[in-house]
Amino acid sequence: DHAEQALRLAEVPEWTRPEQMARERENFGFYFAAHPVEQFRAVASANGARSYGALAAQGVQGGRSQAVMAAMIEGVNRGKTRKGKDFVRADFSDSSGQFSAACFEESLVEPMLRWAAEGTCVLLTVELDAPGPDEPPRVTVRGARPLSEVTAAARMRLSMDVERAEAVSELALLLQAGAQGLGEVIVRLHTAGGKQQAVRLGRDFRLDGEMPDRVAAIAGISNVSLAPVRAAAHLRLVA
Repeated sequence: DHAEQALRLAEVPEWTRPEQMARERENFGFYFAAHPVEQFRAVASANGARSYGALAAQGVQGGRSQAVMAAMIEGVNRGKTRKGKDFVRADFSDSSGQFSAACFEESLVEPMLRWAAEGTCVLLTVELDAPGPDEPPRVTVRGARPLSEVTAAARMRLSMDVERAEAVSELALLLQAGAQGLGEVIVRLHTAGGKQQAVRLGRDFRLDGEMPDRVAAIAGISNVSLAPVRAAAHLRLVA
């Protein structure tokens, strides 16, 4: 019924998706649309990245484990070790929540500071350890690079303990052929005599960040981990 509008909205250019997400976090503390890492979901998954929530739910078996994560750097604090070397403690977030991690790689200190200022999404190679049985895993960054520079051609290794013979058949149904040499699968077979035998099932499987959760759901399989391949392993190859 008003002859004249009480509120006039200025005509402005539409925000890009990164701008929209940045404004959402700035004003509300979370994202309405999607977390910034989601725009790199395909390449992150192809490199075996898992969310912090999934890793925390799985827990850490055997003291320490390696993993790949995709996250946005939100803040960094620089410090000195007792030996006088630079290190950083950084705050990260992904679609499952927020977490903190330390990085003692001096070559990453300056890049981390820059990436935090720019809100960069990065692919992280991390080491996880459990400070206590009921505590979330502690994260240490061993490697990092911007997701915008990452390709999907990373060599990954999926490993696990198998204590039930039938589990191997169920595992075979999940494994699919992938690019040559980019997806290695290793099982540690537990025999009736209490011995273990590491067996490489192949190197050409399609592995992604969701594979560990699917494999861990199989009865008789435990200690599932997915990590980048760092060095050749001398293991028996079976058909």
